[in-house]
Amino acid sequence: MSRPNARPGLGAVELEMFAQRQEILLNPGEDDIGKALVRVQKRCRRNLLTPAEAIEVYRRVALQGGKAAHAGIRECPRGFDFGINSTVVQAVRLSDALIGVWVGRPQVLPGQVARPPVWADSLLEPMAWLNQVVTAFWTYLTDEQIAELRHRAVSAAMELAAESQWREGHERGERRAGIRRRLQLQALFKRAEPVYMPELDLALRRVAESLGEQRMEQIDWRSFQQRWPSIAARYKRDLLGIFRQGTARAADLAQYRQRCDRYTVDFTTWSGLQTVFAATQIVFQICSPLLADGEQPGAPGSKRLRESLRKRAEKSFHPVTPETVGWLRVHVDDAHRLCFVDEVQSDVLEYLLALAPSDDGAAELSRALSDWQTHGFSTVQHWASCIGYRVAIHSRESAAYIEGKTASDRKWNIYYGSLIKRFGLEKARVEGYPAAIFVES
Repeated sequence: MSRPNARPGLGAVELEMFAQRQEILLNPGEDDIGKALVRVQKRCRRNLLTPAEAIEVYRRVALQGGKAAHAGIRECPRGFDFGINSTVVQAVRLSDALIGVWVGRPQVLPGQVARPPVWADSLLEPMAWLNQVVTAFWTYLTDEQIAELRHRAVSAAMELAAESQWREGHERGERRAGIRRRLQLQALFKRAEPVYMPELDLALRRVAESLGEQRMEQIDWRSFQQRWPSIAARYKRDLLGIFRQGTARAADLAQYRQRCDRYTVDFTTWSGLQTVFAATQIVFQICSPLLADGEQPGAPGSKRLRESLRKRAEKSFHPVTPETVGWLRVHVDDAHRLCFVDEVQSDVLEYLLALAPSDDGAAELSRALSDWQTHGFSTVQHWASCIGYRVAIHSRESAAYIEGKTASDRKWNIYYGSLIKRFGLEKARVEGYPAAIFVES
């Protein structure tokens, strides 16, 4: 049976507004498809489909294993003075357990041919496929399902990039490197899915690993301060809750999870300009519920301010969502086993800092989100460690080689320079990079 529930917050009026003579079905029965067709074609007399034609479309995906199928696509003759409407039915395999069916009456203008709502190939154009699927079916997809679709699309895009690099490497005689990259990227989101990892959580995991290597089951607070002074100073309040009676067990440090509900992580890909190498990159989007539509209890800034941020995000050409605070673009360098952070940027913080002198809410919100890049970088570092790689980032010299990259002292000091110092990266020459970069020791 098709799930009848729309997204939370979408009532009957809003759903009708978005529907526009469309019917969306998820995992429908054949009777559901027939009823949806009747509703869409009510009072229509031309360019119709029969229930048998609509059900055949569904069977080609559900029973015959197709990725997508459609019926009802028509061309409007060039000589017509007006467009025509026709019934279109499309079935799309969204996942192994989910099939979406779209039924509608799109208009075709003179000289044009109608297109089904999802026309990109999920394997050849995964990010375009994702955008089309979400546009067509989002009114009935949950946030969890959309996240799963995005992970699938990002994984496919990276595998496609790996396949391309494998072919290029094979032509240049670098077959082993190409195969290694392809196999590693095929495991993306499966063997080691990137997860949000706050700085303190990652630091304590590494402390616990270090203690384990020395066969130490516990450590006292004074020794911790001496060996890891920066973490002890920055997170003293959090750590004192672990160091009961002045001592903490290594097992407790490894299992510690900081209560941090300000940020989450999401993913997309980037293959545009301003990259150190011409290859598809993974984009780690650091998101925050503080930027969401609804008023969060105790959230700084006004609803009007958040609406302004949302509108800017919707018009942006950058890899963002309305809840994205900032992003880190990561080039996966298999030749040197590096996750190279090619860009750290936040349109939100730039906008809030510009408003801060005249808007107390913007100033408060900018302070609340000011550490996003620290937790974003630790998230990348954790994933790099999980796949056996090290994290790296630009130096001023290597960044200067990228045409159009903003050369800002403030941006360098706030993002790149502070991350290099905070995470103890060391400058090194790496073959293939235009200048020395900073690498995890």
